[in-house]
Amino acid sequence: MNLPLFIARRTARSAASTQSTMVRIATAAVAVSIAVMVVTVAIVAGFRKDIRAAISDISADILVTDLTTLYGAEVRQVKQNDSLRAMLDSVECIKRIEPYAMRGCIVRSKSGATGIVVKGESNFAHRTSISNAIIDGSLPRIEDQRYKELLLPESVAKSLCVGCNDRVELIVLTDGAIQRPEVFKVCGVYRVMGDLPTAIALTDIRNVQKINLWPSDTYSGFEIYTAEGTDNYTLSEMINGYLFESYEGSENLSSVSAEQIYSNIFAWLETHDINATVIVVIMFIVALFNMITALLILLFERTRMVGILKSLGMANGSIRQIFLYQAARIVGIGLAIGNGVALLLILIQKYSGVVKLDAAAYFVTQVPVSIGVAEILIINTIFATVLLALLFVVTAIVAKIRPSEAVKYE
Repeated sequence: MNLPLFIARRTARSAASTQSTMVRIATAAVAVSIAVMVVTVAIVAGFRKDIRAAISDISADILVTDLTTLYGAEVRQVKQNDSLRAMLDSVECIKRIEPYAMRGCIVRSKSGATGIVVKGESNFAHRTSISNAIIDGSLPRIEDQRYKELLLPESVAKSLCVGCNDRVELIVLTDGAIQRPEVFKVCGVYRVMGDLPTAIALTDIRNVQKINLWPSDTYSGFEIYTAEGTDNYTLSEMINGYLFESYEGSENLSSVSAEQIYSNIFAWLETHDINATVIVVIMFIVALFNMITALLILLFERTRMVGILKSLGMANGSIRQIFLYQAARIVGIGLAIGNGVALLLILIQKYSGVVKLDAAAYFVTQVPVSIGVAEILIINTIFATVLLALLFVVTAIVAKIRPSEAVKYE
């Protein structure tokens, strides 16, 4: 029979009112701490996942293009290159490669005109975030027949006073001369999140190729979509190495990751990681102090019992186990309650989106949450292990109790 465990159970049942109060406080502290930790980690992971997905949806994980085109207004063309495509296809973590074409234009309606960048793509099926952000109409059609349709950002549509099914003109300057204006139908309007590009209109890639006077095998670059968990910066540098050493095309191509293009957004995400770390540390300290207080009260109120057990020959280690079993019971109950509350809050937010956010400031319309079973187990294991290890150190006070004095203690 495990005597320390037996005594721990009996003393827990016959705990005095002061002990019961402290046990409840300690249990509540553990429950609140673990709940806050789990919810905090879920929110931070949700932000990182959703914002990465939104950025990837708009500009891909990695772009291979001429840097002049990426950071300037000049349009450079990239020819389809079999060796480059074969190299990219050989990388296992690359899921999909899509060509794109871009052109800076003036879009004009009856109410006015404004500058805009028109981006043409050959496939919109993967544009989940943009599809969800459409407030009127739909994505441009990509079929065998070419449709002259534009998906406009909300700010541009408002400035031009146009909506779904209205007509606009695209005016392009070529070598200082104005090309014949192209008439497009507005197929939809979408809301841009945060400070992502606010003046990009989407259309069929063939429309942009026609505007640029390019053949069908010529693009502005290639968008690369990678598997989840891929280090896009490292992969981008690997592609740059290939372009520098082995690329045989005439273009001055370079690879750049979304982290580099939107460095301000990813720096903002890093601050959330720091904030989450601070919250987790504070919650752990709160739980630790409450547990230490509760354990010390248990020890002091059981001083006479400790003296009697020592007089009967029980070793210090076994007596410490009694109080560690009691501490483990408190931690276990607290973890169960805290995890239950945290999971309930996460599920409510995930499926109802009850807590809303301003998309212009936070890039998402509601507080995102994302956490798996593995992450929850890791948080709980680390929390419980460190807490009980520190409490084991606290129980060393048992060795200081003298039986001759303790048995007189009331």
